Amino acid sequence: MKKIVGLTIVFLGLSAALWAGGWNNTLIGCRAIALGGAFCAVANDPSAIFYNPAGLVHQENRFNLALDGFYVWPTHEFTTASGNTIRSRFNTSIPQFFLTYRWNERITFGFGMYTPYAGGGVDWKERDLGYPLKTTMGIVSVTPTLAYNFSPALSLGFNINYYRAFFTLETDMPGIGPLNAEEEGTALSAGLGLLYRPFEPLTFGLSIRGPARMKLLGKTKLKVDVYTINLESDTSFNLPWDFEAGLAYRLSDRLLLSASAQYTMWSVLDKVEKAIHDIPLAGDLHLDEDMSFRDILILRAGGEYTFPMGLALRAGVGLDRFAAPLETLNPTNIDVDKLTLLGGVGYRTGRMTIDFAYVYGIGEERQKSIVVLGLPFNEKYNLHVQVIGLGLTFSF
Repeated sequence: MKKIVGLTIVFLGLSAALWAGGWNNTLIGCRAIALGGAFCAVANDPSAIFYNPAGLVHQENRFNLALDGFYVWPTHEFTTASGNTIRSRFNTSIPQFFLTYRWNERITFGFGMYTPYAGGGVDWKERDLGYPLKTTMGIVSVTPTLAYNFSPALSLGFNINYYRAFFTLETDMPGIGPLNAEEEGTALSAGLGLLYRPFEPLTFGLSIRGPARMKLLGKTKLKVDVYTINLESDTSFNLPWDFEAGLAYRLSDRLLLSASAQYTMWSVLDKVEKAIHDIPLAGDLHLDEDMSFRDILILRAGGEYTFPMGLALRAGVGLDRFAAPLETLNPTNIDVDKLTLLGGVGYRTGRMTIDFAYVYGIGEERQKSIVVLGLPFNEKYNLHVQVIGLGLTFSF
């Protein structure tokens, strides 16, 4: 029984750490991403459901359907105290779609399905980490939206975010044996957006996404000697407030510039609460894992130039700050500052628009001091990422 409890504690500490850092997923809308993600004050395509729901009333067409997808190549780097650098590469795809319909001159409805948090994982090989470790996590939002146009200068939008989270873990640690876990859960939140145009070339945007309390339920399979133990488990944590403000300025009919600042209150993720239930002869085991996340500021800027033949060129830059404190860094939780370079092209023909986006994220290495046998050593952590995106928008 002591072995079962010990194994459970190891699992709890591992799984809680897996969920730290870099949860913001800003890969939403190919045109918006090619603009550097600075879309809060532009918000004139269906991805406004995420960036600023007030922008839905400013789309040219009555009906719009957008199908977007991103393919992500991340590289997690960990340099051990001995100076050996290992890397985890776990590629993933992130699909999404948005639908909008203008009911009349005042009211526009929208519906979206996308991944605002997480959406990836790590896959460490046994030869690198000493044991295999693969974990994935994604939080999908199903988002009905309503936008109201008060005047040519002012519009408001409101949406409901129904979150559904998925988590998986596969490992075979020395002294523990094979362990597999799967959990799913839901949460509910809401968002609000505002667009204000004091005069024709300039637009201000404000978007607020509310917090949520997420609870996942699932099963953990643990193999001890020749026995397989099936246990029920649950995990609870908080998702943050998001505040984003932006401005867009149209220098001419063809040139658009935009910028935004997003403040995410990740300090609400102070801990992850984990429990495994009905352990034979032991009952329930509870553990709160300290996360101590900090609030972060994300800055973005971009521009778009449109040619007469329907071609648009876009470019942007962003600075994403880390949320995880130094003490929580480990190979399953690599969170660093990232400078992102973004760009893309768009082409409009008839009722269809094709958008392409590319992102290159350059991480800034972080060091963590540890003590081994009374001697000081440094561990190093970094993260780089490349992303390509393709989007199709149909308008009627």
